[in-house]
Amino acid sequence: MSPELMERVDMIADEFLAIVDSLVDERHLQKGIARIQLPCSIVFILDRDWLHILGQFRMENQIASYYHRPDKSMSLQKVASSARWELALEDAFIIQIPAVLLDKSTEERRASLQEIASKHIDSEFLRLTQLLSLMRTRPIFGQATHPVQPGSILLLLPRDGKARENADLIKRAIGAIGLSGEEPEDIRDGKAAVRELWRYINQAALIIADLTGGDPQVMYGLGIAHTLGKDTVLIHPQGSKYLVDIPKTENVEYEDSAQGRAKLEEQITETLRSITASL
Repeated sequence: MSPELMERVDMIADEFLAIVDSLVDERHLQKGIARIQLPCSIVFILDRDWLHILGQFRMENQIASYYHRPDKSMSLQKVASSARWELALEDAFIIQIPAVLLDKSTEERRASLQEIASKHIDSEFLRLTQLLSLMRTRPIFGQATHPVQPGSILLLLPRDGKARENADLIKRAIGAIGLSGEEPEDIRDGKAAVRELWRYINQAALIIADLTGGDPQVMYGLGIAHTLGKDTVLIHPQGSKYLVDIPKTENVEYEDSAQGRAKLEEQITETLRSITASL
């Protein structure tokens, strides 16, 4: 992004924050109810149609990153997925401002920014209410203190027999995009292996689970991953009775044959390319 464009982005962001501060004060809410009011790392993504502002609370080492993609229009889901993958923003707020407002004066865009700010505050208030209503959990493995490692992939693969046939092609598919995956030890080896699995799941940016055969370790690890809200890729043969509408999940279905497995490798590679595509 050019310095001139960065300056315009900073200006509209400052105007937006000032409006948020004013509305929060008018509603007699606590400052910080909207996370944009707190110390944050911020990512600005300007595409053909939108200025996306993503931020995550950080007390120190805050960064500001700017990306300009005038040749594409990015969906909200794509922006959120890319931010998690590239910058490990696991709990980011996202604000979308029409790109055309950058060409308008402060007065001309004030009403539009006020409407966006009002909806953002409503969303942040709802998020806080939901968080306060959640049951507090105490994992038997210890607290989740392991930070996410950007670009890291955890493999939950079957251990036994015919169900293991997909392992090599899954690893080749990951290698085709220049990445590699970690496969944890068998949790049946004991408590240390279970704790190691917990650490891997916490650190992973993405988890690939092969549901072929319904392996207990795969299912155990996947349950933990979904509880933590991890992005997952689920691989399963045609006709399997698995849920296909789980949030933050991509499903890859394959035909259980030599030809089907050859195609499966291509399917996994394309899915991973879509998930990990650079901004």
